[in-house]
Amino acid sequence: MESRLPKPKIILKKTISSTTDMNSNNNNNNKQQVAKSGENAMRSTSTKTTNENKALVKPLLVRSKTFSTITQASSSKPVKRTATTAVANVTEAKRPFVKPKALANRPNALTSNATSKVAQNDTGKIQKWDLRGRLAQASDKLSVVQQKNKDIETKYNELQGLTATLKASEAAHKVKAENLEVSNKALSSELETLKVEMSTMQQQQEDLMKRLKESEESCAIASQTLRELQKEHITQGVLLAEQSGQLITLKAVLESQKKINEDLSTAKDELQNLTHKMDKERRLLHNNIQELKGNIRVFCRVRPRTSKEIELMKTTCSINFLDDCTVEIGKLDGSDTTSYNGKQRCTKQEFSFDKVFAPNASQADIFEELSLLVQSALEGYNVCVFAYGQTGSGKTYTMEGDCGLETEGMIPRTVRHIFKEMKQFELLGWQYRIEASFLEIYNEHIVDLLDSQPKSHEIRMVDSKGQDLYVSNLQIEEINNPDKLHECLRTAQRNRAVAATQSNERSSRSHSVTRIRLIGTHTTKQEVSVGNLNLVDLAGSERLKSEEVVRTTETKNINKSLANLGNVILALLKKQEHVPYRNSKLTHLLMPSLGGNSKTLMLLNISPIDECYNETLNSLRFASSVNSCKTGNVKRSRMLLNNNTSI
Repeated sequence: MESRLPKPKIILKKTISSTTDMNSNNNNNNKQQVAKSGENAMRSTSTKTTNENKALVKPLLVRSKTFSTITQASSSKPVKRTATTAVANVTEAKRPFVKPKALANRPNALTSNATSKVAQNDTGKIQKWDLRGRLAQASDKLSVVQQKNKDIETKYNELQGLTATLKASEAAHKVKAENLEVSNKALSSELETLKVEMSTMQQQQEDLMKRLKESEESCAIASQTLRELQKEHITQGVLLAEQSGQLITLKAVLESQKKINEDLSTAKDELQNLTHKMDKERRLLHNNIQELKGNIRVFCRVRPRTSKEIELMKTTCSINFLDDCTVEIGKLDGSDTTSYNGKQRCTKQEFSFDKVFAPNASQADIFEELSLLVQSALEGYNVCVFAYGQTGSGKTYTMEGDCGLETEGMIPRTVRHIFKEMKQFELLGWQYRIEASFLEIYNEHIVDLLDSQPKSHEIRMVDSKGQDLYVSNLQIEEINNPDKLHECLRTAQRNRAVAATQSNERSSRSHSVTRIRLIGTHTTKQEVSVGNLNLVDLAGSERLKSEEVVRTTETKNINKSLANLGNVILALLKKQEHVPYRNSKLTHLLMPSLGGNSKTLMLLNISPIDECYNETLNSLRFASSVNSCKTGNVKRSRMLLNNNTSI
């Protein structure tokens, strides 16, 4: 009778043989693991745990064969089973046997194999229906398996302890290894530093060796030099002894020379004081001589005929030079014997001046007389020199001259003389500073010849007490050498108003004034000397002709200013209370020179040509009236350097 219980889905196989094979494999594996446990003690715990799990899972669940199954397999006839057998089978199926590989590691593996073989052999004898036998057999096997399980657990605990120990050891070794790596890196860095230091020290050692060699060589040279110097020292010692004696002698001589120098210094101071006093006396005497000659002097100069006049064969007046101060003039044809009122007059007229220069007189001859007045300007006096005469009489040539040392005029020669005398005054302790300005009076307007920009210029008083004048907005140049003044003079000549007239191809149509200010300082005596030198080239006086109507305004202004100059001279001759200086720009500008604190020189220039006789005669008469004018004593402009007080 078959059991009503369902048959198990798992088919029982030969459990004993498979279990035996599995145990043998596990024993072999355990032997290999025991043999290699010493070598792989540091292997990771995760790998061992994985192998043990595989050993536990690997065997399949099988049912052991009973005697009844064996009998059934041998008998072809079916045998009826009881319910007990089915239950046993079910119970047997519910307890599959799984033997882990870890049991192979136990030392009684051979015994277990033998027991399994005996059990297999015994199983073959137990019948299928013998449940007790089978149960006993299963109990034996279970006890064996439990024993093995206990052994495996013991072994597993030991391995767990070993694994924990190894992990702790590994962590400690890792920490130690990290520390050693850090130490290694520090030591490596220190080693590199030491290598660099060692190379540096080696280089320094080499340098020191070189320096030592050089020092040894220098020491040898110094030793040789020292020996030479010692020899020289002995020689110098002997020489020093000789010079010590000479020094004593020289000290005595020096003392005597000091006394002599003190005496000479005293004598020098006395001589300087005496020289200063003599210079003052010389200046006073020079001024007295100039005052005896007259504070307003007139020089007359007769120019020679020009090459053009010689070519045109122009006749000359009858001019006789009676002496150095007198000139006689008349017409050759005698047409001037009858006057306008019908009275008879002399054929020739005589005029006396301070100096008369013949046509053959040179520029140097004229400046020789003028240089005395320039000397007065250096000594602190005001000096005015103006050239007067008709157009074409040689005024500009006299004042400015031509290029070349022989033909230089009064202005360039004055500059050279000033710088020459300055060097002499430096020996007396005087230092000079020169300031110059150039202007012209054209149609009663003042024009700055050094400034191209048109400006308004007015004549003003320096102060309310004195009579010194100055021109506003006038450009003043400081002169350090003669070339600088010559350059300014050439600029003024280019800017001056000139034009061609009937009497002269290049006639000056304005009054040109060169103002030179000489400021001398004597630091030792604390004195300041200020002298003004005015060099004036007046425009030519002439009568207006019908063909020169274009120059009417210029000629009227020129003649008006010259007429006012004559009125001023006449007022000074008559000693009038009111002198009309302000009637024209020219007389206003020349006020300090004509009637004030100044020494004035008039350079009269006349033409020898017969056709200019009337203008020449008018010029001579005007100059003669100026020569008759007398002014008061002239004072020197001298101040103390401390408080600028005039003396």
